[in-house]
Amino acid sequence: MNTQLSQRGRVSRAARAGWFAVVSCALMVTGCANPDFEPKKPLILDLLSGQPPVSGLDQYKIVAAQRVTEVNAREITPGNPQPMLRSVVSLEYWVDRDGNVTGVALYRSNGDEEAERIAIASLRRASPLPAPSRALVDSSGRVRAVETWLFNNDGRFQLRSVAAPQIDGQ
Repeated sequence: MNTQLSQRGRVSRAARAGWFAVVSCALMVTGCANPDFEPKKPLILDLLSGQPPVSGLDQYKIVAAQRVTEVNAREITPGNPQPMLRSVVSLEYWVDRDGNVTGVALYRSNGDEEAERIAIASLRRASPLPAPSRALVDSSGRVRAVETWLFNNDGRFQLRSVAAPQIDGQ
């Protein structure tokens, strides 16, 4: 009799395990069919370049960087910047309604004083920059922007707003 009980216990355990598997699968299948439990589709923005939308200030920075590049053509790195840059200098600058650079401040640097001096001088030489749109001018009559100069070992640079991609270091 003990043998029959233990066999029944084993059969009933197996039956319970099978029944549990069937119920679990049924719940999973019906759960997937329920629209409330469908995974949400990712939001896909259709941007041509894969970049975030360009703001008015970003557009102005590109035009201003093009002006700095034109005026300082001899100091511009041709092609792509090297993989390990000598220096990266960011300047905060203010431009009035007419495009005149009215102020420049060192925003970020790695301490390369020569690169800092070259960056500031190149921005001042390019003044006046193109006049900003009225929408960009603040109540003080100026536009504030930050631009980054990417320096190669030879002292030439590109501005980040219009720079070519860096050379792959591999």
